[in-house]
Amino acid sequence: RDCLLSRGLGDVYKRQILMMVSASTSAIAASPHETRYNNTVLASSVASISENGLLTVDNQFLGIRGKTTKGEITTYIDKRILGLFWTRVDIGQPNNQWRDVVYDYIYNGTHTFQLSSHGTYRITVTYVISGSGGEADTITQTITKTY
Repeated sequence: RDCLLSRGLGDVYKRQILMMVSASTSAIAASPHETRYNNTVLASSVASISENGLLTVDNQFLGIRGKTTKGEITTYIDKRILGLFWTRVDIGQPNNQWRDVVYDYIYNGTHTFQLSSHGTYRITVTYVISGSGGEADTITQTITKTY
């Protein structure tokens, strides 16, 4: 009888813990501190480096149909020097950055660059998404990769 009682109480405790976890997850998602944007649903950047040092950066944003009118995407690469400092990589573009401007609510773009040496690289992408939803959204994403 003790064995069955112990197992029964254990199941009750497990259910209570699961209910608490479920409730806290819902509370986090509904938090008033959750970031909301005026003109942007999603902004995402992914970077990869191939075995031979080809850096590929994929950027995308999804605005709000009927509200988002313009997206400005700026991407640049820094390299860590002496383990302490970051220096801008010369990618052969004005200000050593790629700048894409689109007059639409959706964007998918890719940039590639052949890295000249091994090291730690930081890719910074800044999205400025404008439209009638309110003040322009500025979203910055940073990705660090080692080659």
